[in-house]
Amino acid sequence: MKKITTLSGIVLCTLANAQLQYCMPVFQYGADSNMISNVTFGNINNSSPVQSGNAQMYENFTSMSTDLQPGNNYNISVTGPSSTFPSDVVVFIDFNQNGNFDDAGESFYIGRLEAANPANAFTINNIIVVPATAANGSTRMRVLKNTNVQAYSDPNAPNSISSACDSGLRAGQTEDYTVNIVGNAVNFPAPYCGAENVTSLTVSEISKVEFAGTIKNSAIDGNSDVLENFTGTVFTVNRGNTYPITVTGGTHGQNTVSAYTYIDFNHNNQFDADERFNLGYLDNSNPVPAPESGITSGSITIPAGAQLGETRFRLVKAYESDSWMGTLENLPCPSGWFIGQAEDYTINIQPESLSTMEVSKDASAHVKIYPNPTADSVTIRMKEGLEKYEIYNMSGQKMLEGNSMTVSMNHFVPGTYLIKILTKNQKTVTEKIIKK
Repeated sequence: MKKITTLSGIVLCTLANAQLQYCMPVFQYGADSNMISNVTFGNINNSSPVQSGNAQMYENFTSMSTDLQPGNNYNISVTGPSSTFPSDVVVFIDFNQNGNFDDAGESFYIGRLEAANPANAFTINNIIVVPATAANGSTRMRVLKNTNVQAYSDPNAPNSISSACDSGLRAGQTEDYTVNIVGNAVNFPAPYCGAENVTSLTVSEISKVEFAGTIKNSAIDGNSDVLENFTGTVFTVNRGNTYPITVTGGTHGQNTVSAYTYIDFNHNNQFDADERFNLGYLDNSNPVPAPESGITSGSITIPAGAQLGETRFRLVKAYESDSWMGTLENLPCPSGWFIGQAEDYTINIQPESLSTMEVSKDASAHVKIYPNPTADSVTIRMKEGLEKYEIYNMSGQKMLEGNSMTVSMNHFVPGTYLIKILTKNQKTVTEKIIKK
C-alpha cells in the first residue's frame, strides 16, 4: 500500500509540473530577420529556421533537454541575426519550479548580438550558474532575444528585456527548452576522475595539509584509501591572492616523493595543464613519529580569472621515478603503478579582497561611486580620467562594461555587484555597488 501511495504522489507531482502555464512575452514587430538560429547548452544543440516570412515569435522546443547539477556552472552559446539594431539575449530558468521566472537567480543576461543578416549571424557566449538550492526534476528554460533600438547609437544602452514575459518587446523570438535538475547524488569523486586506471598500488599516506588558514590531519597507518574524500573541508580564498601550503606525509625513505595540487579553476570538471602547482619533494625530516616521513612547502596563487564559487581541489603525493619499473609520475588522475595517495577538498573562490586590491590608496581615494546603494544608476566621480568600467555579479560574470561616467543599472536585479574601474593612467579601482 505504501508503494502505491508513493507512486501516486510521483505521478501527481509530474502531472502538476506538466500543467504549469508559463506566461508569454509580446513583440511589436515579430521575428523576421531577428530570430534565434542556434542554442547550444549541455546536450542541447538546436539550430532553428531563419527563413524570412516563416519565423514564429515563439518556438516550443521543450522536447529537447539537458541535465544540470545544482552548484555547477555551464557554458551556453546563442546565435542569431539582428537586422538593423543590436539584440539582447536573456536566458531564464525556473529553478524552483513555481511556474514563473521571477525569482532571484533565475535570469542570465547572455550578452548583445550585433546587427547582421541570417547568413552572417553572430554568436555570444556566457555561463549559466545553477544555484545549489535548485529543485530536483524537470523544469522550463526560456531563451529570449529582442532588438535594442537604443543600442544602435549607444553601446552602453541598458538591457532591453525586463522579464521573461515582457509585453513591451520590439522584435525577436522566444524559444523554450527543458532542463533536468538531477541533484548531487553522484558517487565520489564524480564528475572527476578517480583511481580507476591504477593497475598496481601501494598507498603511501598524506598525514597533514596546512592551507588558507585550515589544518587537516589524516591517518598515516597504512589503512587509508588511495583517494580520500575530504570535500567537506572547504578552503576559502580570494582571487589574485597567494597562499602558502605545507604538506606532510610518508616517504618510505625515498627522496623523490612529490606533492602537487590540482585545482579546477574553470569549473570544467577536469584538471587542466595550467591548473597544477608543484610543491616540491618531501624532505625526509621524519616529522611524524615512527614512519619514514617528510614535509614540503610551496605556494598557490589564485588567478584573477578563476571562476568564483566552490570547485574541486586535489592534492596528490606520489613517488616519482624512471627505471626498469617504468615511469612513475605525479598525475591529477593516478594511473598505472602508483605509489602514494590523493586527497580531494573543496576550494571556495571569492572575489578580490577589496582591502588588498591592486590599486594604491591614493587612486582609490580619488574615486567616488554615488548614490550607493542605488535604485537605478550610479555616477563615477574621479580625479584621473576614466578609461573604462566593468561590472561583475558576485559569481564572477561580467554584466556590463562601458566608458561613461553614469552607469545605468535599471536592468539589474537587486543585489551586490563589483565595479572595476580602469583609469587613464592604468590604475585599477574596485568597489562594491548595492542595487536596491
